[in-house]
Amino acid sequence: MSSDLEYATGLFFEIYKVPVRIFGRDGLLNREMPAKAAANPANPLSHSELGELFADTRSYRFPVLKQTAYLEKYFSVNLFDGDEYDGQVIVGPVLNFKMTAETIGSLYRDLDIRASKDDMERYYDQLRSLNNFDYIHMSVLLYYMLYREPITLVDILEKNERLERSSIESEHVTNQIAQRRQNNQFHTDMAVEKKIFDYIRLGQSEAVRETYHSVFKQGKLGVLSKNSFLRSQKNLGIAVISLATRAAVEGGLFQEISYTLSDLYIQELEELHEWEAVGRLIEHVLVDFAKRVENAKKYRFSKPINQCLNYIFSNSYEDIPLRVLADLTSLNPEYLSTLFKKEVGVSLRQYILQSKIEEAKNLLNYTDYTMKEISSLLNFHDQSHFIKVFKKMEGITPKQFKMGFQKSEE
Repeated sequence: MSSDLEYATGLFFEIYKVPVRIFGRDGLLNREMPAKAAANPANPLSHSELGELFADTRSYRFPVLKQTAYLEKYFSVNLFDGDEYDGQVIVGPVLNFKMTAETIGSLYRDLDIRASKDDMERYYDQLRSLNNFDYIHMSVLLYYMLYREPITLVDILEKNERLERSSIESEHVTNQIAQRRQNNQFHTDMAVEKKIFDYIRLGQSEAVRETYHSVFKQGKLGVLSKNSFLRSQKNLGIAVISLATRAAVEGGLFQEISYTLSDLYIQELEELHEWEAVGRLIEHVLVDFAKRVENAKKYRFSKPINQCLNYIFSNSYEDIPLRVLADLTSLNPEYLSTLFKKEVGVSLRQYILQSKIEEAKNLLNYTDYTMKEISSLLNFHDQSHFIKVFKKMEGITPKQFKMGFQKSEE
């Protein structure tokens, strides 16, 4: 192993603290940093197995990206002596996000993992989290350190896409189109589909339901899975929910509400076992989004005020200074305060406190957090300040609210 390679990979490891392994042309490990990297308890890849992960990519002169079923990400940079393969550097694993207990639980259901959850959580906690942008740029840096040649993120993505893509032959596509035309099998008219999402943007739930029954119930749907009609319906449902979510945001529904609903509905969709139930859920989702947009339009405000309301809703757990909202809307703080009071009917400070108290009520109803924890989570000065504000707005203390007391008439 050359001193330049040893120096470059050692420096790279010191920068990122991500495991680096150097393999020779014979596939044997020459160097590993750190000396003993953490192993996945459910799938402890040996050095030879890790090398096999990239065995079919040894002729490529660009960083090759890989991801395991356990969401671990690796990349390799091949080494060459002239035109001859001379080994490879494999970096990883890293994660694109911090693994939550819920995500790990999903992997247990999908992969039939035998290792204990505690061991898996400890393993994932040891791995470095990098968003995909930083992960790919990490490969750009190593490639440049080894070859002194620039390569762009787009180059890497396009080259890796060509590796992974199983392209449909153009003759097959042409044949499929011809068969559909001969059998009079067509997808739903795009203009009609667009009409449904326009109705969601306008908050017209009855029109959504009527259009849904006239189109989606006629069976003019694409096949999105060759092996399972139920899976095909679910894939269609996910696409519809995604489009409905964006239409609702464009119609004025808070972005965080829209995306949270989308997540919950897709999770519900995946639990269904009958294709008829999938159709019923899709109809419900479309109508629900339209109704929520309709309700949101009843309280439509000017663009800067809507920006404030959306920010306050999404950041109830943070301190929200007036200057942050002024910067967000590009308005003078005093003018923004006056405009907010005029349109909403209460001061900005009062509205922020109201939103925090509404969230506190959710936490009191649905979690086991203590008063102290809730006051801290919602950024109140202290527990007594939280209780004072809560009682002023609700007429009862947080403790009384949790016990089911009713707000006094006064």
